Amino acid sequence: MSTTTADIIDGIARLITALKELLETDTVEALVDLVKKLGIGQPVKVGLQALARVLEILVGWIEKLEQVARLPAFLEALDPAFEQVKELASSSGQDMQDMGLGSLAPVIDASRAAIDLADKIRRGAEVILKGYLPEQSLVHLRESVQGLARRLREMQQKLDAPAAPAPAAANKTLLPAGAIP
Repeated sequence: MSTTTADIIDGIARLITALKELLETDTVEALVDLVKKLGIGQPVKVGLQALARVLEILVGWIEKLEQVARLPAFLEALDPAFEQVKELASSSGQDMQDMGLGSLAPVIDASRAAIDLADKIRRGAEVILKGYLPEQSLVHLRESVQGLARRLREMQQKLDAPAAPAPAAANKTLLPAGAIP
């Protein structure tokens, strides 16, 4: 079974989504409450902020990759323009000589060769980029990283919030040790 770039990117996105879901569990919520009660919320918050900054940088990189992944659509849109330029440059050097413009023959032949080369490069780049940078997978990855970053910010806010008051103890009269009620 062959693994594609899209498979790898989608796998990373699923991992990040699973981490976000883990951070939303009751167990992690209880850990956040415990951290607050122990009075160590500030150092944990600093760690969460650092991780959130790393995720923001990662989102920026993914957005740049998304821009590159959109290039095939742009290059595809250039196809009609290349066809029109090819039509305009359909004259050959021999045609120029027949029209008495022999001095332009080398320029026409060179420009047609350059247009053909540029078109081949455009088509090649389009094929390569479509295969290596799947745009939809990158969008999914960016959204999963942003979701994880949001969850980390929520945890930071919870660490900033005042601790909930402890439940009131039942109103019982304490008996001396060994006393029978």
